Amino acid sequence: MSLNQSRFTIINADLILSTDKEQANVIDIRNNIVEIVFYESINKPFIDARIVVLDDFGLRNDLSTSGTERLNIVVADGNEPLQGVIEKTFFFSKVNDVEKTNERSELLSIDLVEEHVFLNAIKSISRSYESTLEEAISDIAARDLGKTVVETEFFQNSAQGERKFVIPYMSPLEAISWLKDRMTTRTGSPSYLCADLYSPFLYFESLDNLLQEEPINIKLPLRFTDASASADDEMEGLKIYYQIKNFQEVDADDMLSLYEEGAIGSGYTNIDAGTGQAFSSHVTIREVLEDFYTVGVMPRASHQTVFDPSLSIDGRPSDEYDALNIHQVTSSKTYGQFKSYHDEQPVIEGLNVSESRLKVKNKIIRQVLRKNVIDIEMNGALFLEKRISPGRRMRILFLNSNTRADSKDLSKSIDVKKSGDYLLTNTFHRMSNDNHRITARLVKLGDLPSDFVL
Repeated sequence: MSLNQSRFTIINADLILSTDKEQANVIDIRNNIVEIVFYESINKPFIDARIVVLDDFGLRNDLSTSGTERLNIVVADGNEPLQGVIEKTFFFSKVNDVEKTNERSELLSIDLVEEHVFLNAIKSISRSYESTLEEAISDIAARDLGKTVVETEFFQNSAQGERKFVIPYMSPLEAISWLKDRMTTRTGSPSYLCADLYSPFLYFESLDNLLQEEPINIKLPLRFTDASASADDEMEGLKIYYQIKNFQEVDADDMLSLYEEGAIGSGYTNIDAGTGQAFSSHVTIREVLEDFYTVGVMPRASHQTVFDPSLSIDGRPSDEYDALNIHQVTSSKTYGQFKSYHDEQPVIEGLNVSESRLKVKNKIIRQVLRKNVIDIEMNGALFLEKRISPGRRMRILFLNSNTRADSKDLSKSIDVKKSGDYLLTNTFHRMSNDNHRITARLVKLGDLPSDFVL
């Protein structure tokens, strides 16, 4: 099979200039684009982008750009060069850098923002809601940003239920972030609202559901090795879909900071200003993991790499200490029968769990997700052709550091600690010079399963 090594084609790149005329001034700049960068994050409801353009047609001078221009861009993968995979409209944000190439031309590095980010910058909303947090987010996105929010199969309704609250003069994206940060699942796991490079929608996803997803590349795990590539020509031809060129561990095994931040064990006190009652509790990562096992988010047979449950300090398990004490004051019954943004649910139906503890668990889980992080760099073909965005699980193999291991038998030389299933949280696409490279950030979720088959 003949493979297009560049893996991308720019079908359309129309620059729409600001104008007071009835007919917009549109310029095709496909041949002037030197580089395109797209950045996705599971934590952001928009796509960041940047282009580098060779300006030899008077973009800034003759055409009098003002910084409010738009760019319609359509990118295809190399196998189907006429079928758009990425179709986005961006506003110019700012010119980052200008580099003269000769007397008559220059390279412009331009930051781009999606249309709804531009709308967000000029709007402020003050509005009351009687709804669930996710319903309010969907309404704000549709009414104020023109974006449709989709609840995917990886989303479960928030444990907070229906509430009454007021948006206090925030921009739409600020309001969305404020509401989303209050949302948790019944285990305390966070919910995400993220944009997708390959569609115009915003998507709700929940960590609990993402952790139960099967890795999307079980049949062809990513790997930082050439060992299996020499097996036959077919594997050699598939190398662009699995070979990791470079990788870097980010703050690997930094347990000290997790203890200092209260992610292993912490105390929580909530004082209800309306009733004068105080609620205190100790929350531990051990309890969080047990919740995951109980509701089936993680199988009990899996080996967790978050912390050492056998570690004792002065005769006590290390997670029994309150390394951090969190104090919060809330007010109940502000709206009578309706719970407000800050109100605490005394018990979540079916589980003996107070909502106060969910807030702390949410904080712990977010911190733990920063423990086993790696950045990998590889060809972008897999991500572009399979439309892979943050939120997906991926299986990755690494070789161990034992040089005496059998290098021809991959199963005997795998680094079982570093290899495993990872959650994709960020992608950074760089398309230039007929070359598509991707840098991806992933968080390790667990070791390879016992029934793992190469």
